[in-house]
Amino acid sequence: TSSTHLAVDEIHKAPVFSKSLKSVNSNYGRPTFEYFKQLLATTVECSKRYTASSCVIITRPPEIIACFYLARAPIELFVLFDSHPRPHKHARGAAFIFKNSLDSTAAYLTELLRFDDSLLSDSSIQWQAQLLAHASGEIFLASEWVLANAQWAEVALDASLQVLHLQARMQELESRNQTLEMDNKHLSEEVSDLEDKQQELEEMIEELKKADGHKMNGIHASRAEPPPSTRAMNPNAPQNPLGTPRSVAHGRVASPPLAAPRSGPYSPRNEEPIRVDPLAAQMQRDFDEENKQLDRDFRRLKDTQPTFFDCGICMDRFQEDSVARVVSCGHSYCRPCLRDWAVSKIRDHRHPILCPTCMAGKGQLEPGGRCFSSDYAIFDEMQLASFSTIIHCRKCVQTIFVDKTEYQEVQEIVCPLPGCGYAWCKACSQAIDIGGPKHSCDGSSELNHLMDLRGWKHCPGCQTPAEKIEGCNHMTCMSPGCNVHFCYRCGELIVQSVLRGEIKSALTRHYAKCLLF
Repeated sequence: TSSTHLAVDEIHKAPVFSKSLKSVNSNYGRPTFEYFKQLLATTVECSKRYTASSCVIITRPPEIIACFYLARAPIELFVLFDSHPRPHKHARGAAFIFKNSLDSTAAYLTELLRFDDSLLSDSSIQWQAQLLAHASGEIFLASEWVLANAQWAEVALDASLQVLHLQARMQELESRNQTLEMDNKHLSEEVSDLEDKQQELEEMIEELKKADGHKMNGIHASRAEPPPSTRAMNPNAPQNPLGTPRSVAHGRVASPPLAAPRSGPYSPRNEEPIRVDPLAAQMQRDFDEENKQLDRDFRRLKDTQPTFFDCGICMDRFQEDSVARVVSCGHSYCRPCLRDWAVSKIRDHRHPILCPTCMAGKGQLEPGGRCFSSDYAIFDEMQLASFSTIIHCRKCVQTIFVDKTEYQEVQEIVCPLPGCGYAWCKACSQAIDIGGPKHSCDGSSELNHLMDLRGWKHCPGCQTPAEKIEGCNHMTCMSPGCNVHFCYRCGELIVQSVLRGEIKSALTRHYAKCLLF
């Protein structure tokens, strides 16, 4: 189902192949008759040396052929496995080809994996195509022993562990690939938006250039005409009835002439007030329009940007699309929290169901309000409860907070308050003598310590404790059904019997080497 192939050494690492096959040789060369003959000869030599069948995996990209040599066949026998259909050989699919000589097998492989010699001389061909002129052979030997059921079970277990590891790795890579695809998608969208904005800005710049060109043409044309004030006054110009100039008759009062040069009646100071440059005015208007457009784009982006809110119950931050808002007061919560709140109140048969914030009275607390010391104590206890445990000492009658992890690890608890030092068992709550024998809830450790201290002995048969008050070292166990006779001095079993003759004989033999009194 995949176009890719694993390397031969990678396939050999699989437990089912590594347990049953042994890699003995590797060979590389051009796929010629001499190369295949030498490769097959090496395969036959390995089989005869180890007295085991062998297989050579021949790889000439993109072809992979397996050639088996059967060591215990009555004649020299080679079996070729070709997984690809061949039009003139086996067109229906994979096939096994049997050959009875080394030369015929090498000739078949040479014909099957032939290549064009011009591939090596043409430098324009890429290296992938030049791989057709190279081949490799990996020689494997069959295992010397037959795997038993337990060994196959071990192989299956190793293979299962490798499959689980590969599945976990595959899921990790799929998750990483999905994350990268999402990042690429977001980056593509951002690039598309930036390209659209760049296109709009380029169109705007072109329009501004065209407008500036028209304005500059108009300015050059207006400068080419002499201003009215530069024209010489024509004495034959028509006058108003009262002898005033036409400009005065139209309401414009001419400024009195100043000291004009003798060369003519015109002076630069007689010009009209300086007007604003049309190009600068147009650029200012374009800037204002662009600024307004940017403001509109910013407001539009702000409207499309998702807004967030803090849930009043779990205190987590969510997007506005998952908000559940109480109509009466406007308090916002995430939908799961508000649903759980409503379900809990319904199960408690509480009606009406009020807003959690309003019910807690958070909106009615005045700033600067004080809490009672008892409330602070409860709050401190609640904070400590997450990482501590309360213990009560029966000696000093005090309650103490101790580290929860340390409490779970130890079995014997010692009061940490100074001057107390009381110790007790966490399991049975019995007092423990510090410096005494190791504590046991059933008292067995203390009993063993006392027996070692007093020199008491255990019955070798039933392990019942026994103490000798007076008399000889011959002890008889009184436990029902035990019937053991042992020596109190060395603790060894003398005999387990109820027959008097056996008991006397055993006592004589034992105390011949031990002391009776």
